[in-house]
Amino acid sequence: MLLSLVGGPVALAAGLDLPGLYDQLKNDPTYQPYRQELLDEYLKLNSNEQAMDNDLRSFLADVQARLSQADTSGLKDEAGVNALVMKTAAEVLLTGTGNYSTLANALAATSDFQSILKGNFPPALETIREQIVAALLGSTGQVAASGGGTAAPSAGTGEEIQRDTAAGVVTWRVNPEAAAGIKDNKLVLSLAGETAPTRTFSLPPALLQDLGQKKADLELDYGPVVLTLPAASLAALSSSGGADLTFRQESLDPARVKDVNGPGYNGAGMVYILTAGDKAGLPAGVPARIKYEDRQGLDRDLLGVYQVKSDGSLVYLGGHGVDGSPYLEFSLPGDGSYAVLEYRADFADLAGHWAARDVQVMAARHIAAGVGEGRFEPDRAITRAEFTSLLQRVLGLPVKGTVTGFSDVPADAWYAPSVAAAVRAGLVHGYEDSTFKPDNPVTRAEMAAMLGNALALQGLAAKVEPGQVEAVLQPYRDQAAVPSWARPAMAAAVTAGIVGGREGGLAPLERATRAEAIVMLERLMDKPGWR
Repeated sequence: MLLSLVGGPVALAAGLDLPGLYDQLKNDPTYQPYRQELLDEYLKLNSNEQAMDNDLRSFLADVQARLSQADTSGLKDEAGVNALVMKTAAEVLLTGTGNYSTLANALAATSDFQSILKGNFPPALETIREQIVAALLGSTGQVAASGGGTAAPSAGTGEEIQRDTAAGVVTWRVNPEAAAGIKDNKLVLSLAGETAPTRTFSLPPALLQDLGQKKADLELDYGPVVLTLPAASLAALSSSGGADLTFRQESLDPARVKDVNGPGYNGAGMVYILTAGDKAGLPAGVPARIKYEDRQGLDRDLLGVYQVKSDGSLVYLGGHGVDGSPYLEFSLPGDGSYAVLEYRADFADLAGHWAARDVQVMAARHIAAGVGEGRFEPDRAITRAEFTSLLQRVLGLPVKGTVTGFSDVPADAWYAPSVAAAVRAGLVHGYEDSTFKPDNPVTRAEMAAMLGNALALQGLAAKVEPGQVEAVLQPYRDQAAVPSWARPAMAAAVTAGIVGGREGGLAPLERATRAEAIVMLERLMDKPGWR
């Protein structure tokens, strides 16, 4: 909203026109959600949309005028600029000569206002924010608040920063001597404070070789995206004659996303294109962080990182939160386009169901899937083939063929690759007659055994001594029905908080439902230390 535009540092430089910036943003699709929310609140107080636009332009002009007279000699970084802008905006809004009471009340009711007060800035406006910061701070080399890395070099360091303002490109030709900045086995380089939508680190082979020999990682901070290149991955880049690692940002096309991938997807920021030029390409498996838009109405539990293919299709890459900051961590598969999206699956038969939220979260993780016609069938028994396939996806087990050793698992069965992967990992076992019985319902005892194996595979199994097994199971009224082969696994799953009771018992021989399976798998994925 308005404070989204002025919540970051505001420039005093000639040529920066805040009312004009609002006019540019007003019709930008990426800005529409912010403006619409403010408009909805404004119209509750004043039925004239034009009055809101006039208020905004006038307010921005007053803020810019007051900032132009402010003492900025003590400003050293973005934090100082943010404080100055917020103070000035509040003064103009509440005590200025203009009558902005309607605008002030409308702003106070918006989610964006609260987000800005918390120091968050919508990625859709990141380019504008960076332009404002650069205009005020210039090339001071201060740390950008979004990325947290070290700064671009100051004059006299021998480094070369090339800026093409017209093309929106900045290139840092890094000097091999930059390796002197290694600290704690890591060299951090940052272009987070730059304004250009395209930013490149041009890395000479000598630097990459030096880092590799010193076993030092290389962190590249572009601002909205941060890459950490492990020392072991630098050899391939250095052998190809160095690397130009480029970041470019552009707006997400929400209509195309839904046209290609179906409903339920909502953009949560920009699209970021990462490439390593025409040489070796970015190494696969590079740890990365990507920024998302932290705003009201956005469900953090439903966010994920996606690779956006050239045809508009999406590839889900997962993503984990970073200490409450608006970033997700993920493993970069290589060159490509990446974005954070929210995915809201809608299943008609989950309304009011006890597992509705769990299924929604696991659907956003692309683990839970419907059965067609907008249904999930949460209370239907889940088969051995279905649960094994879910467990394979949760663990990310690699699929390498369909040979299982079971006579009743055809090589062309949809579940054969998952069963083969689970067998290789030691998660599942068949019966004495060499069958798997894929269509048989999974009992809760069988599911507990597989979950116990999964915990052990991840190194998260709760240690339950043989003598403690009975003590763990004793409180459940039907504990005697737990088969001897499943008792240790059931005790471990109960101790780990994965398996819960059913009406005071464990129901070990009862059929597990699709809802129960999803809830237990979610608990598994949410265990501390899960990887």
